[in-house]
Amino acid sequence: MEMRGLLSKFHPIVITIVVGTFLSRFAYFMAMPFLAIFLYSEKGIEPHIVGLIIGSSALAGTFGGFFGGYLSDRIGRLQVMVLAIIVWSLAFFGFAVADNMWVFLFLNTLNGLCRAWFDPISRALLADVTEKKYRLQVFNARYYAINVGAAIGPLVGTYLGSGESMSVFYITGTVFAMYSVVIMILMKKYARKINFEKSSNLTFKAASSVLARDRVLLFFLMGNILIMIAMSQMSSTLAQYMGSSPTFENGVEIFSLLLMTNAITVLVLQYPLTNYLKRFEPLFCLRLGSIAYSLALLGFGISSNIVLLILSMVVMTIGEIIVFIMSDVLLDNLAPNHLRGTYFGAMTFQSIGFSVGPLIGGMLLNYFGFNNGLYVFGILSVITLMAMPFYLVAQYVGSVPQQSNAVKR
Repeated sequence: MEMRGLLSKFHPIVITIVVGTFLSRFAYFMAMPFLAIFLYSEKGIEPHIVGLIIGSSALAGTFGGFFGGYLSDRIGRLQVMVLAIIVWSLAFFGFAVADNMWVFLFLNTLNGLCRAWFDPISRALLADVTEKKYRLQVFNARYYAINVGAAIGPLVGTYLGSGESMSVFYITGTVFAMYSVVIMILMKKYARKINFEKSSNLTFKAASSVLARDRVLLFFLMGNILIMIAMSQMSSTLAQYMGSSPTFENGVEIFSLLLMTNAITVLVLQYPLTNYLKRFEPLFCLRLGSIAYSLALLGFGISSNIVLLILSMVVMTIGEIIVFIMSDVLLDNLAPNHLRGTYFGAMTFQSIGFSVGPLIGGMLLNYFGFNNGLYVFGILSVITLMAMPFYLVAQYVGSVPQQSNAVKR
C-alpha cells in the first residue's frame, strides 16, 4: 500500500502523528547527532564525560517511559503527550544557550525523559485508533517518517554548523513547540472520542506486577538492552571516532554521509524488508537484527575507506529496521488492551542499553585510543551478539502454555 493511500484510510490522529513525526524528527536530527562532536571539539570535554552526557538521555527514559505509559492508561494518551512535548521544546531552547557541562547533562536528561514519555505513548495511541490488521502498516508509516526526517536533518545541520554551535536548537525548539499546539488541538477535538480501555483504578504497583509476570516481555527486553548498546554507538562512539580519528580526513562530513546513508537505506528497504519478514515470528526476526548490528559494528572497526563504512552502515540499518518494527509488532501482540500504554512504556527499559552504551564506548576509546577502531568496535560487536540467547529463551517461553498470561490476555 502506498503512503498516500495509507494516510487517506486512517484516523486523523494517525495522519497528524505521522506528519508531526517527520517534522519533529527533521528538527531533532538537525541538532542532536552533532551534540557529541560539539561537546568534545568545541567544549573540550573528555570522551567518557561526553558519553555520560549522551547516555543520560537514555538513563532518564529507562524508568520514566514506563511511568508515562502507565499514566496514559489512567488519564489518557493525549494529555500526557501534551505535557511531554511542551517540556521537550523548552529543553531544546535550553540547549541553545547552555554553556556548562552540568547544564548539558541536565538538559539531555530532560530530553530523554520527554522522549520516553512521548514516543511510546504515541505508538500506543496509533494502536488505539487503528484496526489490528493495519497496525504493522501504521508502525511502518511512523518509522518511515522518522527516517525521512533523519535523511534531511543531518544535511541541514551540517550546513548550519551544528557541530560548532548550539544555535540550531532554537529551530528545533520552535518546531516542537508548534507540534505541541497541534496536539492540544487534537486533544480538544478527539480526547473524548478515542476508544481505548482507560484503567482509572489501575495502580502503579498492579501495572508493575503484570509486567513482572510476563516472562516473554522480560527476556525480550534483556535482548533489546544489548541491541540498544549497539544502537547508541552511532550518536556517541562512532561520532567521536569519525570526528577525531587520524584514520579519516573530513571525518565530520563522512559521519554526516553515514547518517544520510542510514536514513536513505531505511527509505529504500523498510517496506520490502518488513513485508518479507512479516511471515516470520518477531523473535526470529530480532535474532537476525542482532546479527546485522554485530556485523556492522565489526565493519566500522576494520573499515578505513568510505565504501566499507557505507556498507557497514547499510548492514546496521537493516538491523535497525528489523529491531524497531518487529519490537512494536511483538509488543502489540503481548499487550492487553487496557495496558497498552504501560507495555509500550515498558519498552523504554531497553534504554538501559542506550544509557550505558555511550559510556562503554567512551571508556573503550579512552583505553584503546582513536587509532584502534578494531578493538573498540570488535568488543562492542561481541556484546551485541549476546542478545541472541535472550531472544531464543523468549521464544521458548512464549511457546510454553502459561496460565497466568493466558488469563491476562
